[in-house]
Amino acid sequence: ADASSDNLRSGSTTIERAGELIIAPQTSANAKPKQSAASKQSSHAASKTKELNDTLTGVILTKLTRGNRDEALQDAGVAAVLSAAKMGDHLYETEGIEKPISDGEGRTPEMPVLTAYCEPVNQTLWQTKPLPARSGHETKASLFSVQYPHVNSCQYLPSQWPIDTPPVDLDPFLPWIHDVFPSPDGKSVVFVAQNRRRCYNGQRRIGYKEELPEGAIPHKNYIHLEYGKNYFMRPQAALFQHVPLKKIEVLNDGDDGSDKNEPRYRLASHEDAVDEGMETRFICRFKSFDPTATPNLSIVGYSLSKFEVDYDYHTFRKGYLRTHTEAGYDNHVIWTSQLLFKCPVPPDYQNEVKSGDSVVNDYATLYVDVIPIRTPPRYTPPREFFPPRYNFKAQLENLFVPDIEWGKDHVLPKIDESGRWENIPVCMPSLMTHGIVPKGGDMGSLALTETVDSKNKRLVEVAVEDASTKIHKVIACTWASTTFKTRSNRAQVGDGKRRLKEWLEFNILAGFDHVYVYDNSGAFTNEESLANVIDIFPPDKVTRIDWPCKICSNRDGNEGERSSQYAAESSCRLRFGTHARWLGSFDTDEYLVPMGNFNSIGEVADDLDKKGMKVAIFKSSPAKPRFDLLDDPDKSAEKDGSFTPTVKDDETFLHTYNCNWEQFPRSNTLTHRSKQMYRSDYVKLHYVHYATMTVVSQMSEDETRKSGLVWTHKYKEGYLHEFWELNEATMLHTKSKVAHNLLMWKQQCKKSSMSEGGCAVGFPFPKDADSKKTRDDGWVYNCYVNEKIETYWSPKLMDAIKQRGGRVMQG
Repeated sequence: ADASSDNLRSGSTTIERAGELIIAPQTSANAKPKQSAASKQSSHAASKTKELNDTLTGVILTKLTRGNRDEALQDAGVAAVLSAAKMGDHLYETEGIEKPISDGEGRTPEMPVLTAYCEPVNQTLWQTKPLPARSGHETKASLFSVQYPHVNSCQYLPSQWPIDTPPVDLDPFLPWIHDVFPSPDGKSVVFVAQNRRRCYNGQRRIGYKEELPEGAIPHKNYIHLEYGKNYFMRPQAALFQHVPLKKIEVLNDGDDGSDKNEPRYRLASHEDAVDEGMETRFICRFKSFDPTATPNLSIVGYSLSKFEVDYDYHTFRKGYLRTHTEAGYDNHVIWTSQLLFKCPVPPDYQNEVKSGDSVVNDYATLYVDVIPIRTPPRYTPPREFFPPRYNFKAQLENLFVPDIEWGKDHVLPKIDESGRWENIPVCMPSLMTHGIVPKGGDMGSLALTETVDSKNKRLVEVAVEDASTKIHKVIACTWASTTFKTRSNRAQVGDGKRRLKEWLEFNILAGFDHVYVYDNSGAFTNEESLANVIDIFPPDKVTRIDWPCKICSNRDGNEGERSSQYAAESSCRLRFGTHARWLGSFDTDEYLVPMGNFNSIGEVADDLDKKGMKVAIFKSSPAKPRFDLLDDPDKSAEKDGSFTPTVKDDETFLHTYNCNWEQFPRSNTLTHRSKQMYRSDYVKLHYVHYATMTVVSQMSEDETRKSGLVWTHKYKEGYLHEFWELNEATMLHTKSKVAHNLLMWKQQCKKSSMSEGGCAVGFPFPKDADSKKTRDDGWVYNCYVNEKIETYWSPKLMDAIKQRGGRVMQG
């Protein structure tokens, strides 16, 4: 559509439209492209263009808004996706890598290869009502496949999955998957995906008398820095919204090679939809591989996806008008960062998945294809299209009417005629994959005994999962690396190994049953990881997950999107939180310290259960490193007089940073920095500092009242407990200070300033402090020591480190 003669090439057609993807095959639709031999993405975009035209059977171009990206950058973007597919997503741009990753002992050459089938997206058709149906024949002819042969291990699947340069950049209806794994009962395949559009929400102010660039949508005198990409990624928003489907009968004799038993669907209203298709977004197709059979790959079942949470309903409960906006200025709607859904496994294969028997030599024999249902995002208020289960009866003037928007004849193309993820391996349940329980092991024999007090009984049926899977009382998750860059890349911090070693030691000492480390070192370097630190600790206490994907935007505030961190948190909660009562996600500079009469975090968790609480909140503000415990400032002095505060080799971070600018118990709420520990079966979506969605917040009004709870439109968490810092628990935030924090420090530290700002290093008030505010050497007292940390936890930690062997600095 709308193709001009200027856009024609020999055997191919492109479409000149802002934000559209153009996929133009030059040969048969069934032909597979020869992949680029390039070993890494480089600056020679021009040669890449010629190479692609010469060696590929298809040509892919991204046409973004005019002026947003030059032609060389367009070609480099295409080359990046293809090179990543060939060489491995996070390795292809590393110097010295000159050949593709070889197959390991997992997937063998005859086994199915993970493949993304990219489909053209014509957003101009969204304006047509009813939405035009896609022609299966034409769509199939336009598909372009990208294969990922380096994905060959179930154990290392998160590190091999194509994330940093995903095919989503070519087809924005594909979910931006970061992790995939089966549920412990084998009944579902769980997906953790992120919202790729949020990566392009960086903004700039429109200049005085500046002419608005073509295609840019302004908002309060601002426009997106990458408005073309932001526009192109609009389909990502649609993936968070349900669509109802009606199953229909379509004659299929199988002459085209498709499965005669494949179910067919059309877009429908809630009234016409089938029960399993009432709230879905993806069609799931399962296939089994048997090397002794002919053919060796057979289709064994279909299902429709289910959301882990209802995003639009949560928008309503939060009192927001819309979940998504057309212009894309909605990063403050934090629950649209993580796309969580699952594909039900065919009943005949659930036991095989549960036991791990579907995996042989670290790779799957069962696969799932994920086919997105392609509709425009709904930018209307969510309550205009709630599923029937919410029984919403408000009188609205502008309801979303499917029969008008989609019509009654919008039949979805066959699966093989649709863009999709294909051959996603269905691996073992997570504890088996990581060797925490043996393959085929019975977790019921390891399960904790669940006790529920009378106050908590009313939530048991809706808030507590199968207790037989819970083998731990409290676990911790962390996303860490050997080195990292602070927000907006202001500074590089390289003490990751030392910090992790001490932090793990403390958390084991403090009573966490297990710690899961999502090792993000591969996002910064290919030379080292945190593995040698983790190997110091017993495997029944610490597990490492190689997690090299990068954050897609390191900007400040709502313009940033720390996608790798958010996905790691959801992965840990859904993979491992299922097996624990309580879970906390912390950084390695955050110490959750039992206080009062509590000497373990397990005791703290038991007390929370007795109180019927589901979420515990800890105040958190960066502590000050004590000047007298730091290494000599002259060793790291800069020309501007600043220095980098460095903890001495024979000291710990816990001891050195035990100096808060506010006396315990702290009175400031510090909500935006608070961290939480929560019941993993109660919190449905967690976002760094917030229990964003819970079992109760997702209840309808009728469900809420039947559970004996109070209903309000704007939900307020009723099972939130803020810790009393002196008698229950507190958090010490040992955030690293860098040189730019110490500008003019000598002047600042001789001024009175009882605040987080001012002097960045600590001069603690003595126990017997009188009215005197200044030390004899002129430094002003500016922080307070926590006595239990000082006299109990710090010495205990030092002893534990010595007993495990080596100095504090070692690691």
